[in-house]
Amino acid sequence: MSKVKKGSIKHLILQILSIAIAGMILWPLFDLIVCKIFTHTEFVYSVPEHVVEPITFGCILGIVFWVLDKKSKK
Repeated sequence: MSKVKKGSIKHLILQILSIAIAGMILWPLFDLIVCKIFTHTEFVYSVPEHVVEPITFGCILGIVFWVLDKKSKK
């Protein structure tokens, strides 16, 4: 595989995808733990909360990290 240079568009896309996928895995697990241990409520999986929010968060955080990488490179 070829290396992806920091600050490139490929780097931005990889950051967004990795953060979004990690969020879609970790956020429901964290929510399940909070529901079972702290609030004693039933865990309900919902697409807007457990899929759309991590994708949105991944896009925002990926862009922020990408901009910071580009500024630190200059």
